[in-house]
Amino acid sequence: MKQYYGIFFSVIYALFFRFLSDFNIIEINSYDYFLVVPIVLGYIPFLFDQQTFVNSIYKTFFFSWISSFLFLLIAFIFHLEDIGCLIILIPTYFIVSPLVGIIIRSILKYSNKERIGNLKSNGFLLLIIPIIIGNIEKRIEKKETHFVVEQSVIINTPNKVIWGNLFAVPVLTNYMNSSAYNFLGFPNPVRSDYNPKTNVRLGYFDNGIILHEKVIDREEYKKLSFAINVQKSKLDNSQTFMHVIKKESMIFNSITYKLQSMNESKTRLTLLCDYKVRTNIPLYGEFCSKNIIVDFESKLLNALKKKIEN
Repeated sequence: MKQYYGIFFSVIYALFFRFLSDFNIIEINSYDYFLVVPIVLGYIPFLFDQQTFVNSIYKTFFFSWISSFLFLLIAFIFHLEDIGCLIILIPTYFIVSPLVGIIIRSILKYSNKERIGNLKSNGFLLLIIPIIIGNIEKRIEKKETHFVVEQSVIINTPNKVIWGNLFAVPVLTNYMNSSAYNFLGFPNPVRSDYNPKTNVRLGYFDNGIILHEKVIDREEYKKLSFAINVQKSKLDNSQTFMHVIKKESMIFNSITYKLQSMNESKTRLTLLCDYKVRTNIPLYGEFCSKNIIVDFESKLLNALKKKIEN
């Protein structure tokens, strides 16, 4: 029976660290949450029933795997994480945690009783290590990388017609293609409303997100730039957006449309996203951000092309 306590305690332990990130005690976009906590989850079952796991490599693997699965499932059900977040977390929690358990099992199996006793007596220290590492990592200056991602499309319409659809973007639902990123929780744009008095555009997405965008630069029929006001935007419906934008792991400097007339009835429309990635795990941040933004820009431009040419 004691062996099952490890599953229960592991899930509670992981949820505890998830809540610590909400209270800004540790960083959610960090090696601590992505890697160190899964390492500890692989160790926890041995605190309750060492002999059972030493005798069975299968229980060592599956108990760690089940703990990670239940944690992520509960986090998803209670909207602590969404699918986009889970895709990032699954590799470390489903691979690292069982692997650590197997390594500890091997150490215990071929160690003397004194070493086994030391491993268990030092268990409390190991449990608090993620808190220590998390606070250290929180104080380390994040790596900041600047990117400009752009995509273009040729629209068989004069630039003046396109210009009229950029401030208040018409409803694009019937013209928007879906992609794998939508399944992962990243929404499609629906439409935009523009208030000329405040010079603000509200961008509506299909999951309820509303971006508050201020016009910061305009050159009639040639260029239009917006800046996102994160504080005035509604991001609550997406944990991924909350983690990435609200926590300033991604900072958007500007979103710019450029129009280039090719002839009287054909225009090249380019969408540029100028942003910075600030994170302790740059490989995740840089790779994911580029691919997500390229996907978003391509779908938006193609939807605009279909709507305008229709």
